[in-house]
Amino acid sequence: MLISQEKFENIYQNELTPKQKKVLPLFLAGQTDEHIARELGATHRSTASHQLRNISTKFGFPPETEPDYRCNLIEMFAKYKPELVSVKALEKCGHIIQNIRFPEGLEPLNSAFYQERSPIESRCYTAIKELGALIRIKAPKQMGKTSLLKRIMAEAKKSSYSTVYLNFSLIETNKFTNANDFLRSFYAYAMNQLPSAPPLIVWDTDIPSMVNCTRIFQSLLKQLDGVLVLALDEVDKLFEYPEIYQNFFPMLRNWNENANESETWEKLRLLVAHSTEDYGRLDINQSPFNVGLPIKLEEFTEEQVKSLAIRHGLDSKNILPLMSLVGGHPYLVRLALYYLVSQDASIGELLQQATTDTGIYSEHLRRHLETFQENQELGRVFKEIVSNTQGIKIERKNRQFYQLDSMGVIKFSNSFVMPRCRLYHEYFGDRL
Repeated sequence: MLISQEKFENIYQNELTPKQKKVLPLFLAGQTDEHIARELGATHRSTASHQLRNISTKFGFPPETEPDYRCNLIEMFAKYKPELVSVKALEKCGHIIQNIRFPEGLEPLNSAFYQERSPIESRCYTAIKELGALIRIKAPKQMGKTSLLKRIMAEAKKSSYSTVYLNFSLIETNKFTNANDFLRSFYAYAMNQLPSAPPLIVWDTDIPSMVNCTRIFQSLLKQLDGVLVLALDEVDKLFEYPEIYQNFFPMLRNWNENANESETWEKLRLLVAHSTEDYGRLDINQSPFNVGLPIKLEEFTEEQVKSLAIRHGLDSKNILPLMSLVGGHPYLVRLALYYLVSQDASIGELLQQATTDTGIYSEHLRRHLETFQENQELGRVFKEIVSNTQGIKIERKNRQFYQLDSMGVIKFSNSFVMPRCRLYHEYFGDRL
């Protein structure tokens, strides 16, 4: 198991001997033990091997119990000091994937290309085990919310927790006609994932739907032998239906608050993922969006993008030009890395065509452009943003700002709003 970045930095900076500091970069560059020994002025390769065993022990991989200690070292440095790790070293441990999956949708649990944003994952894994936990994940679309949410659920399953996942964008539109029909459907989706759930025939049409849903979920929790993790993804969908969210969100808030005084409700753990903070006419004191552990997913840092690049078998020299165009936007970065590998394109060629209708981002950009053409007021506001190099000053956040934030095409800086990256600035500046 990898140590924390803080502990790693302390060992790297303070605990390595001068000789170990000479051996380590040669090893991470992919050099053989013979070559390392010669660089040290030694006559036998065992000198290098001895130093690497000692280094590995300091980082928590004693060779006596960790037969793959060399690859563990490479993996650790690929995560925390990617600029030191060569493609050659990664290849030795099989960390470079030859058949790279097109980056679409969530990153599978076994993916080599899921990029952790430490300490977010560890915080969530700890929080989900707390009584009555509520974790709310906020980020624009394509920033990795669902990938994180699925990993929290996987961690919960290790503790034998029951899990239910519900993506609201996949619920049929006709289920949003009224609160009673919606809550029945909501329970039906949960019931289908839990064999022990009470059947829908116990639904009492003579009492209010929120009371009914609460009563039946309480019955479900009582029957469960253990914890239930209820993961609700893309709850923004509900903001289009005031009659629904004005009942549903206060109900979730009530369930979470019940955990403070009820052994039954403390078995419920809530995961809520959303793209925007526009809650319409909902009273914030009835909302689940201002309680629990808030997790805000930011863009990847330069080091995180470097780590991704080397796992694709790419030199880190590609990173700065790419980030100058798309920043650390997870999806835009991953798409570029995919094409750099799969089509053997140069970073110069890729960037030159990026804002054209034949570039790798054309489908992504056209989809947003169609949204702006269909929603003229939204397009007008975004046109004003991209037309000003410094962005525009925010007097107050309006409905359009929330929508643009949800789409992931803007960012807020102090009291200004501006395009999220140069790609959006140049493409939409020409077309809106």
